[in-house]
Amino acid sequence: MRITNSMLTAQTLRDLQGNYAAMARAQEQVSSGKRLNRPSDNPPDAQQAIKYNQALSSVGQYLRNVQTAQNETATAEGALSSAGDSIQRLKELSLQAANDTLSATDRASILEEVNQLADQLVSLANTKNGDDYVFSGQKTTTPAYANASAVYGGDTSPITARIAQGQTLQINITADTAFGPALAAATQLAADLAAGTKPQGATIQSLDNALSAALTARTKIGAIDNRLAGASTFLADQQLSITAMLSNLEDADMPTVISEASTRQTAYQAAISVNAKILQKSLIDEL
Repeated sequence: MRITNSMLTAQTLRDLQGNYAAMARAQEQVSSGKRLNRPSDNPPDAQQAIKYNQALSSVGQYLRNVQTAQNETATAEGALSSAGDSIQRLKELSLQAANDTLSATDRASILEEVNQLADQLVSLANTKNGDDYVFSGQKTTTPAYANASAVYGGDTSPITARIAQGQTLQINITADTAFGPALAAATQLAADLAAGTKPQGATIQSLDNALSAALTARTKIGAIDNRLAGASTFLADQQLSITAMLSNLEDADMPTVISEASTRQTAYQAAISVNAKILQKSLIDEL
């Protein structure tokens, strides 16, 4: 078969275009640091990379959920800790007021502090995390208590966080169980003192019960926080593992691709130089 100039020119163009494409791919890998820059680079590996990226996205969302929940539980734990201190002080005041040697004036002074502590408990029960009331259940825009003698204004619905695929965790305690007993006891203690009498035995017992309720609520929050900390550690480890697998799949071996890019460039330049001597000048001009 006779090889014509047009056939030689067409073949040369195809070869040069192939060399140029290979050089461009190698230079792209050097520039991006990635072995996979588009699905066509390696379809099976690209498909696996998509799965890894989806997994990373899910893990990242679970981590954000856990961190948000931890902010919630940290706020709740701080409020419950302060509530325990306030209830303990109420208990001390009740025992002090039970002393038969106290005068009405002395009990009036104690009553003033009792009222202040009751207001403090209301404030703690209405603790917010951002714009949301922590202890009002799902009625997060409603304060738990208007005052110490008011009825609970929230609901008893759980607030949950999705911390893993198929795993949710209740992260809230409601004020009716955590603060309700203390507010009722403080109200009764204030009523006893306002009447000018020493606290009743039932009032003192109610303060013991209130302290126990606050401690139980704080223990539950602590258990939730421990679960969240464990989930956070697991998710962080999972995130690192998936990231490493994705890196092994996507990232280029830089010494290798730099060497290949240099080799491809040399080959391309050599091909142009050689073909410039063989083909007509018009062909080289077209390139």
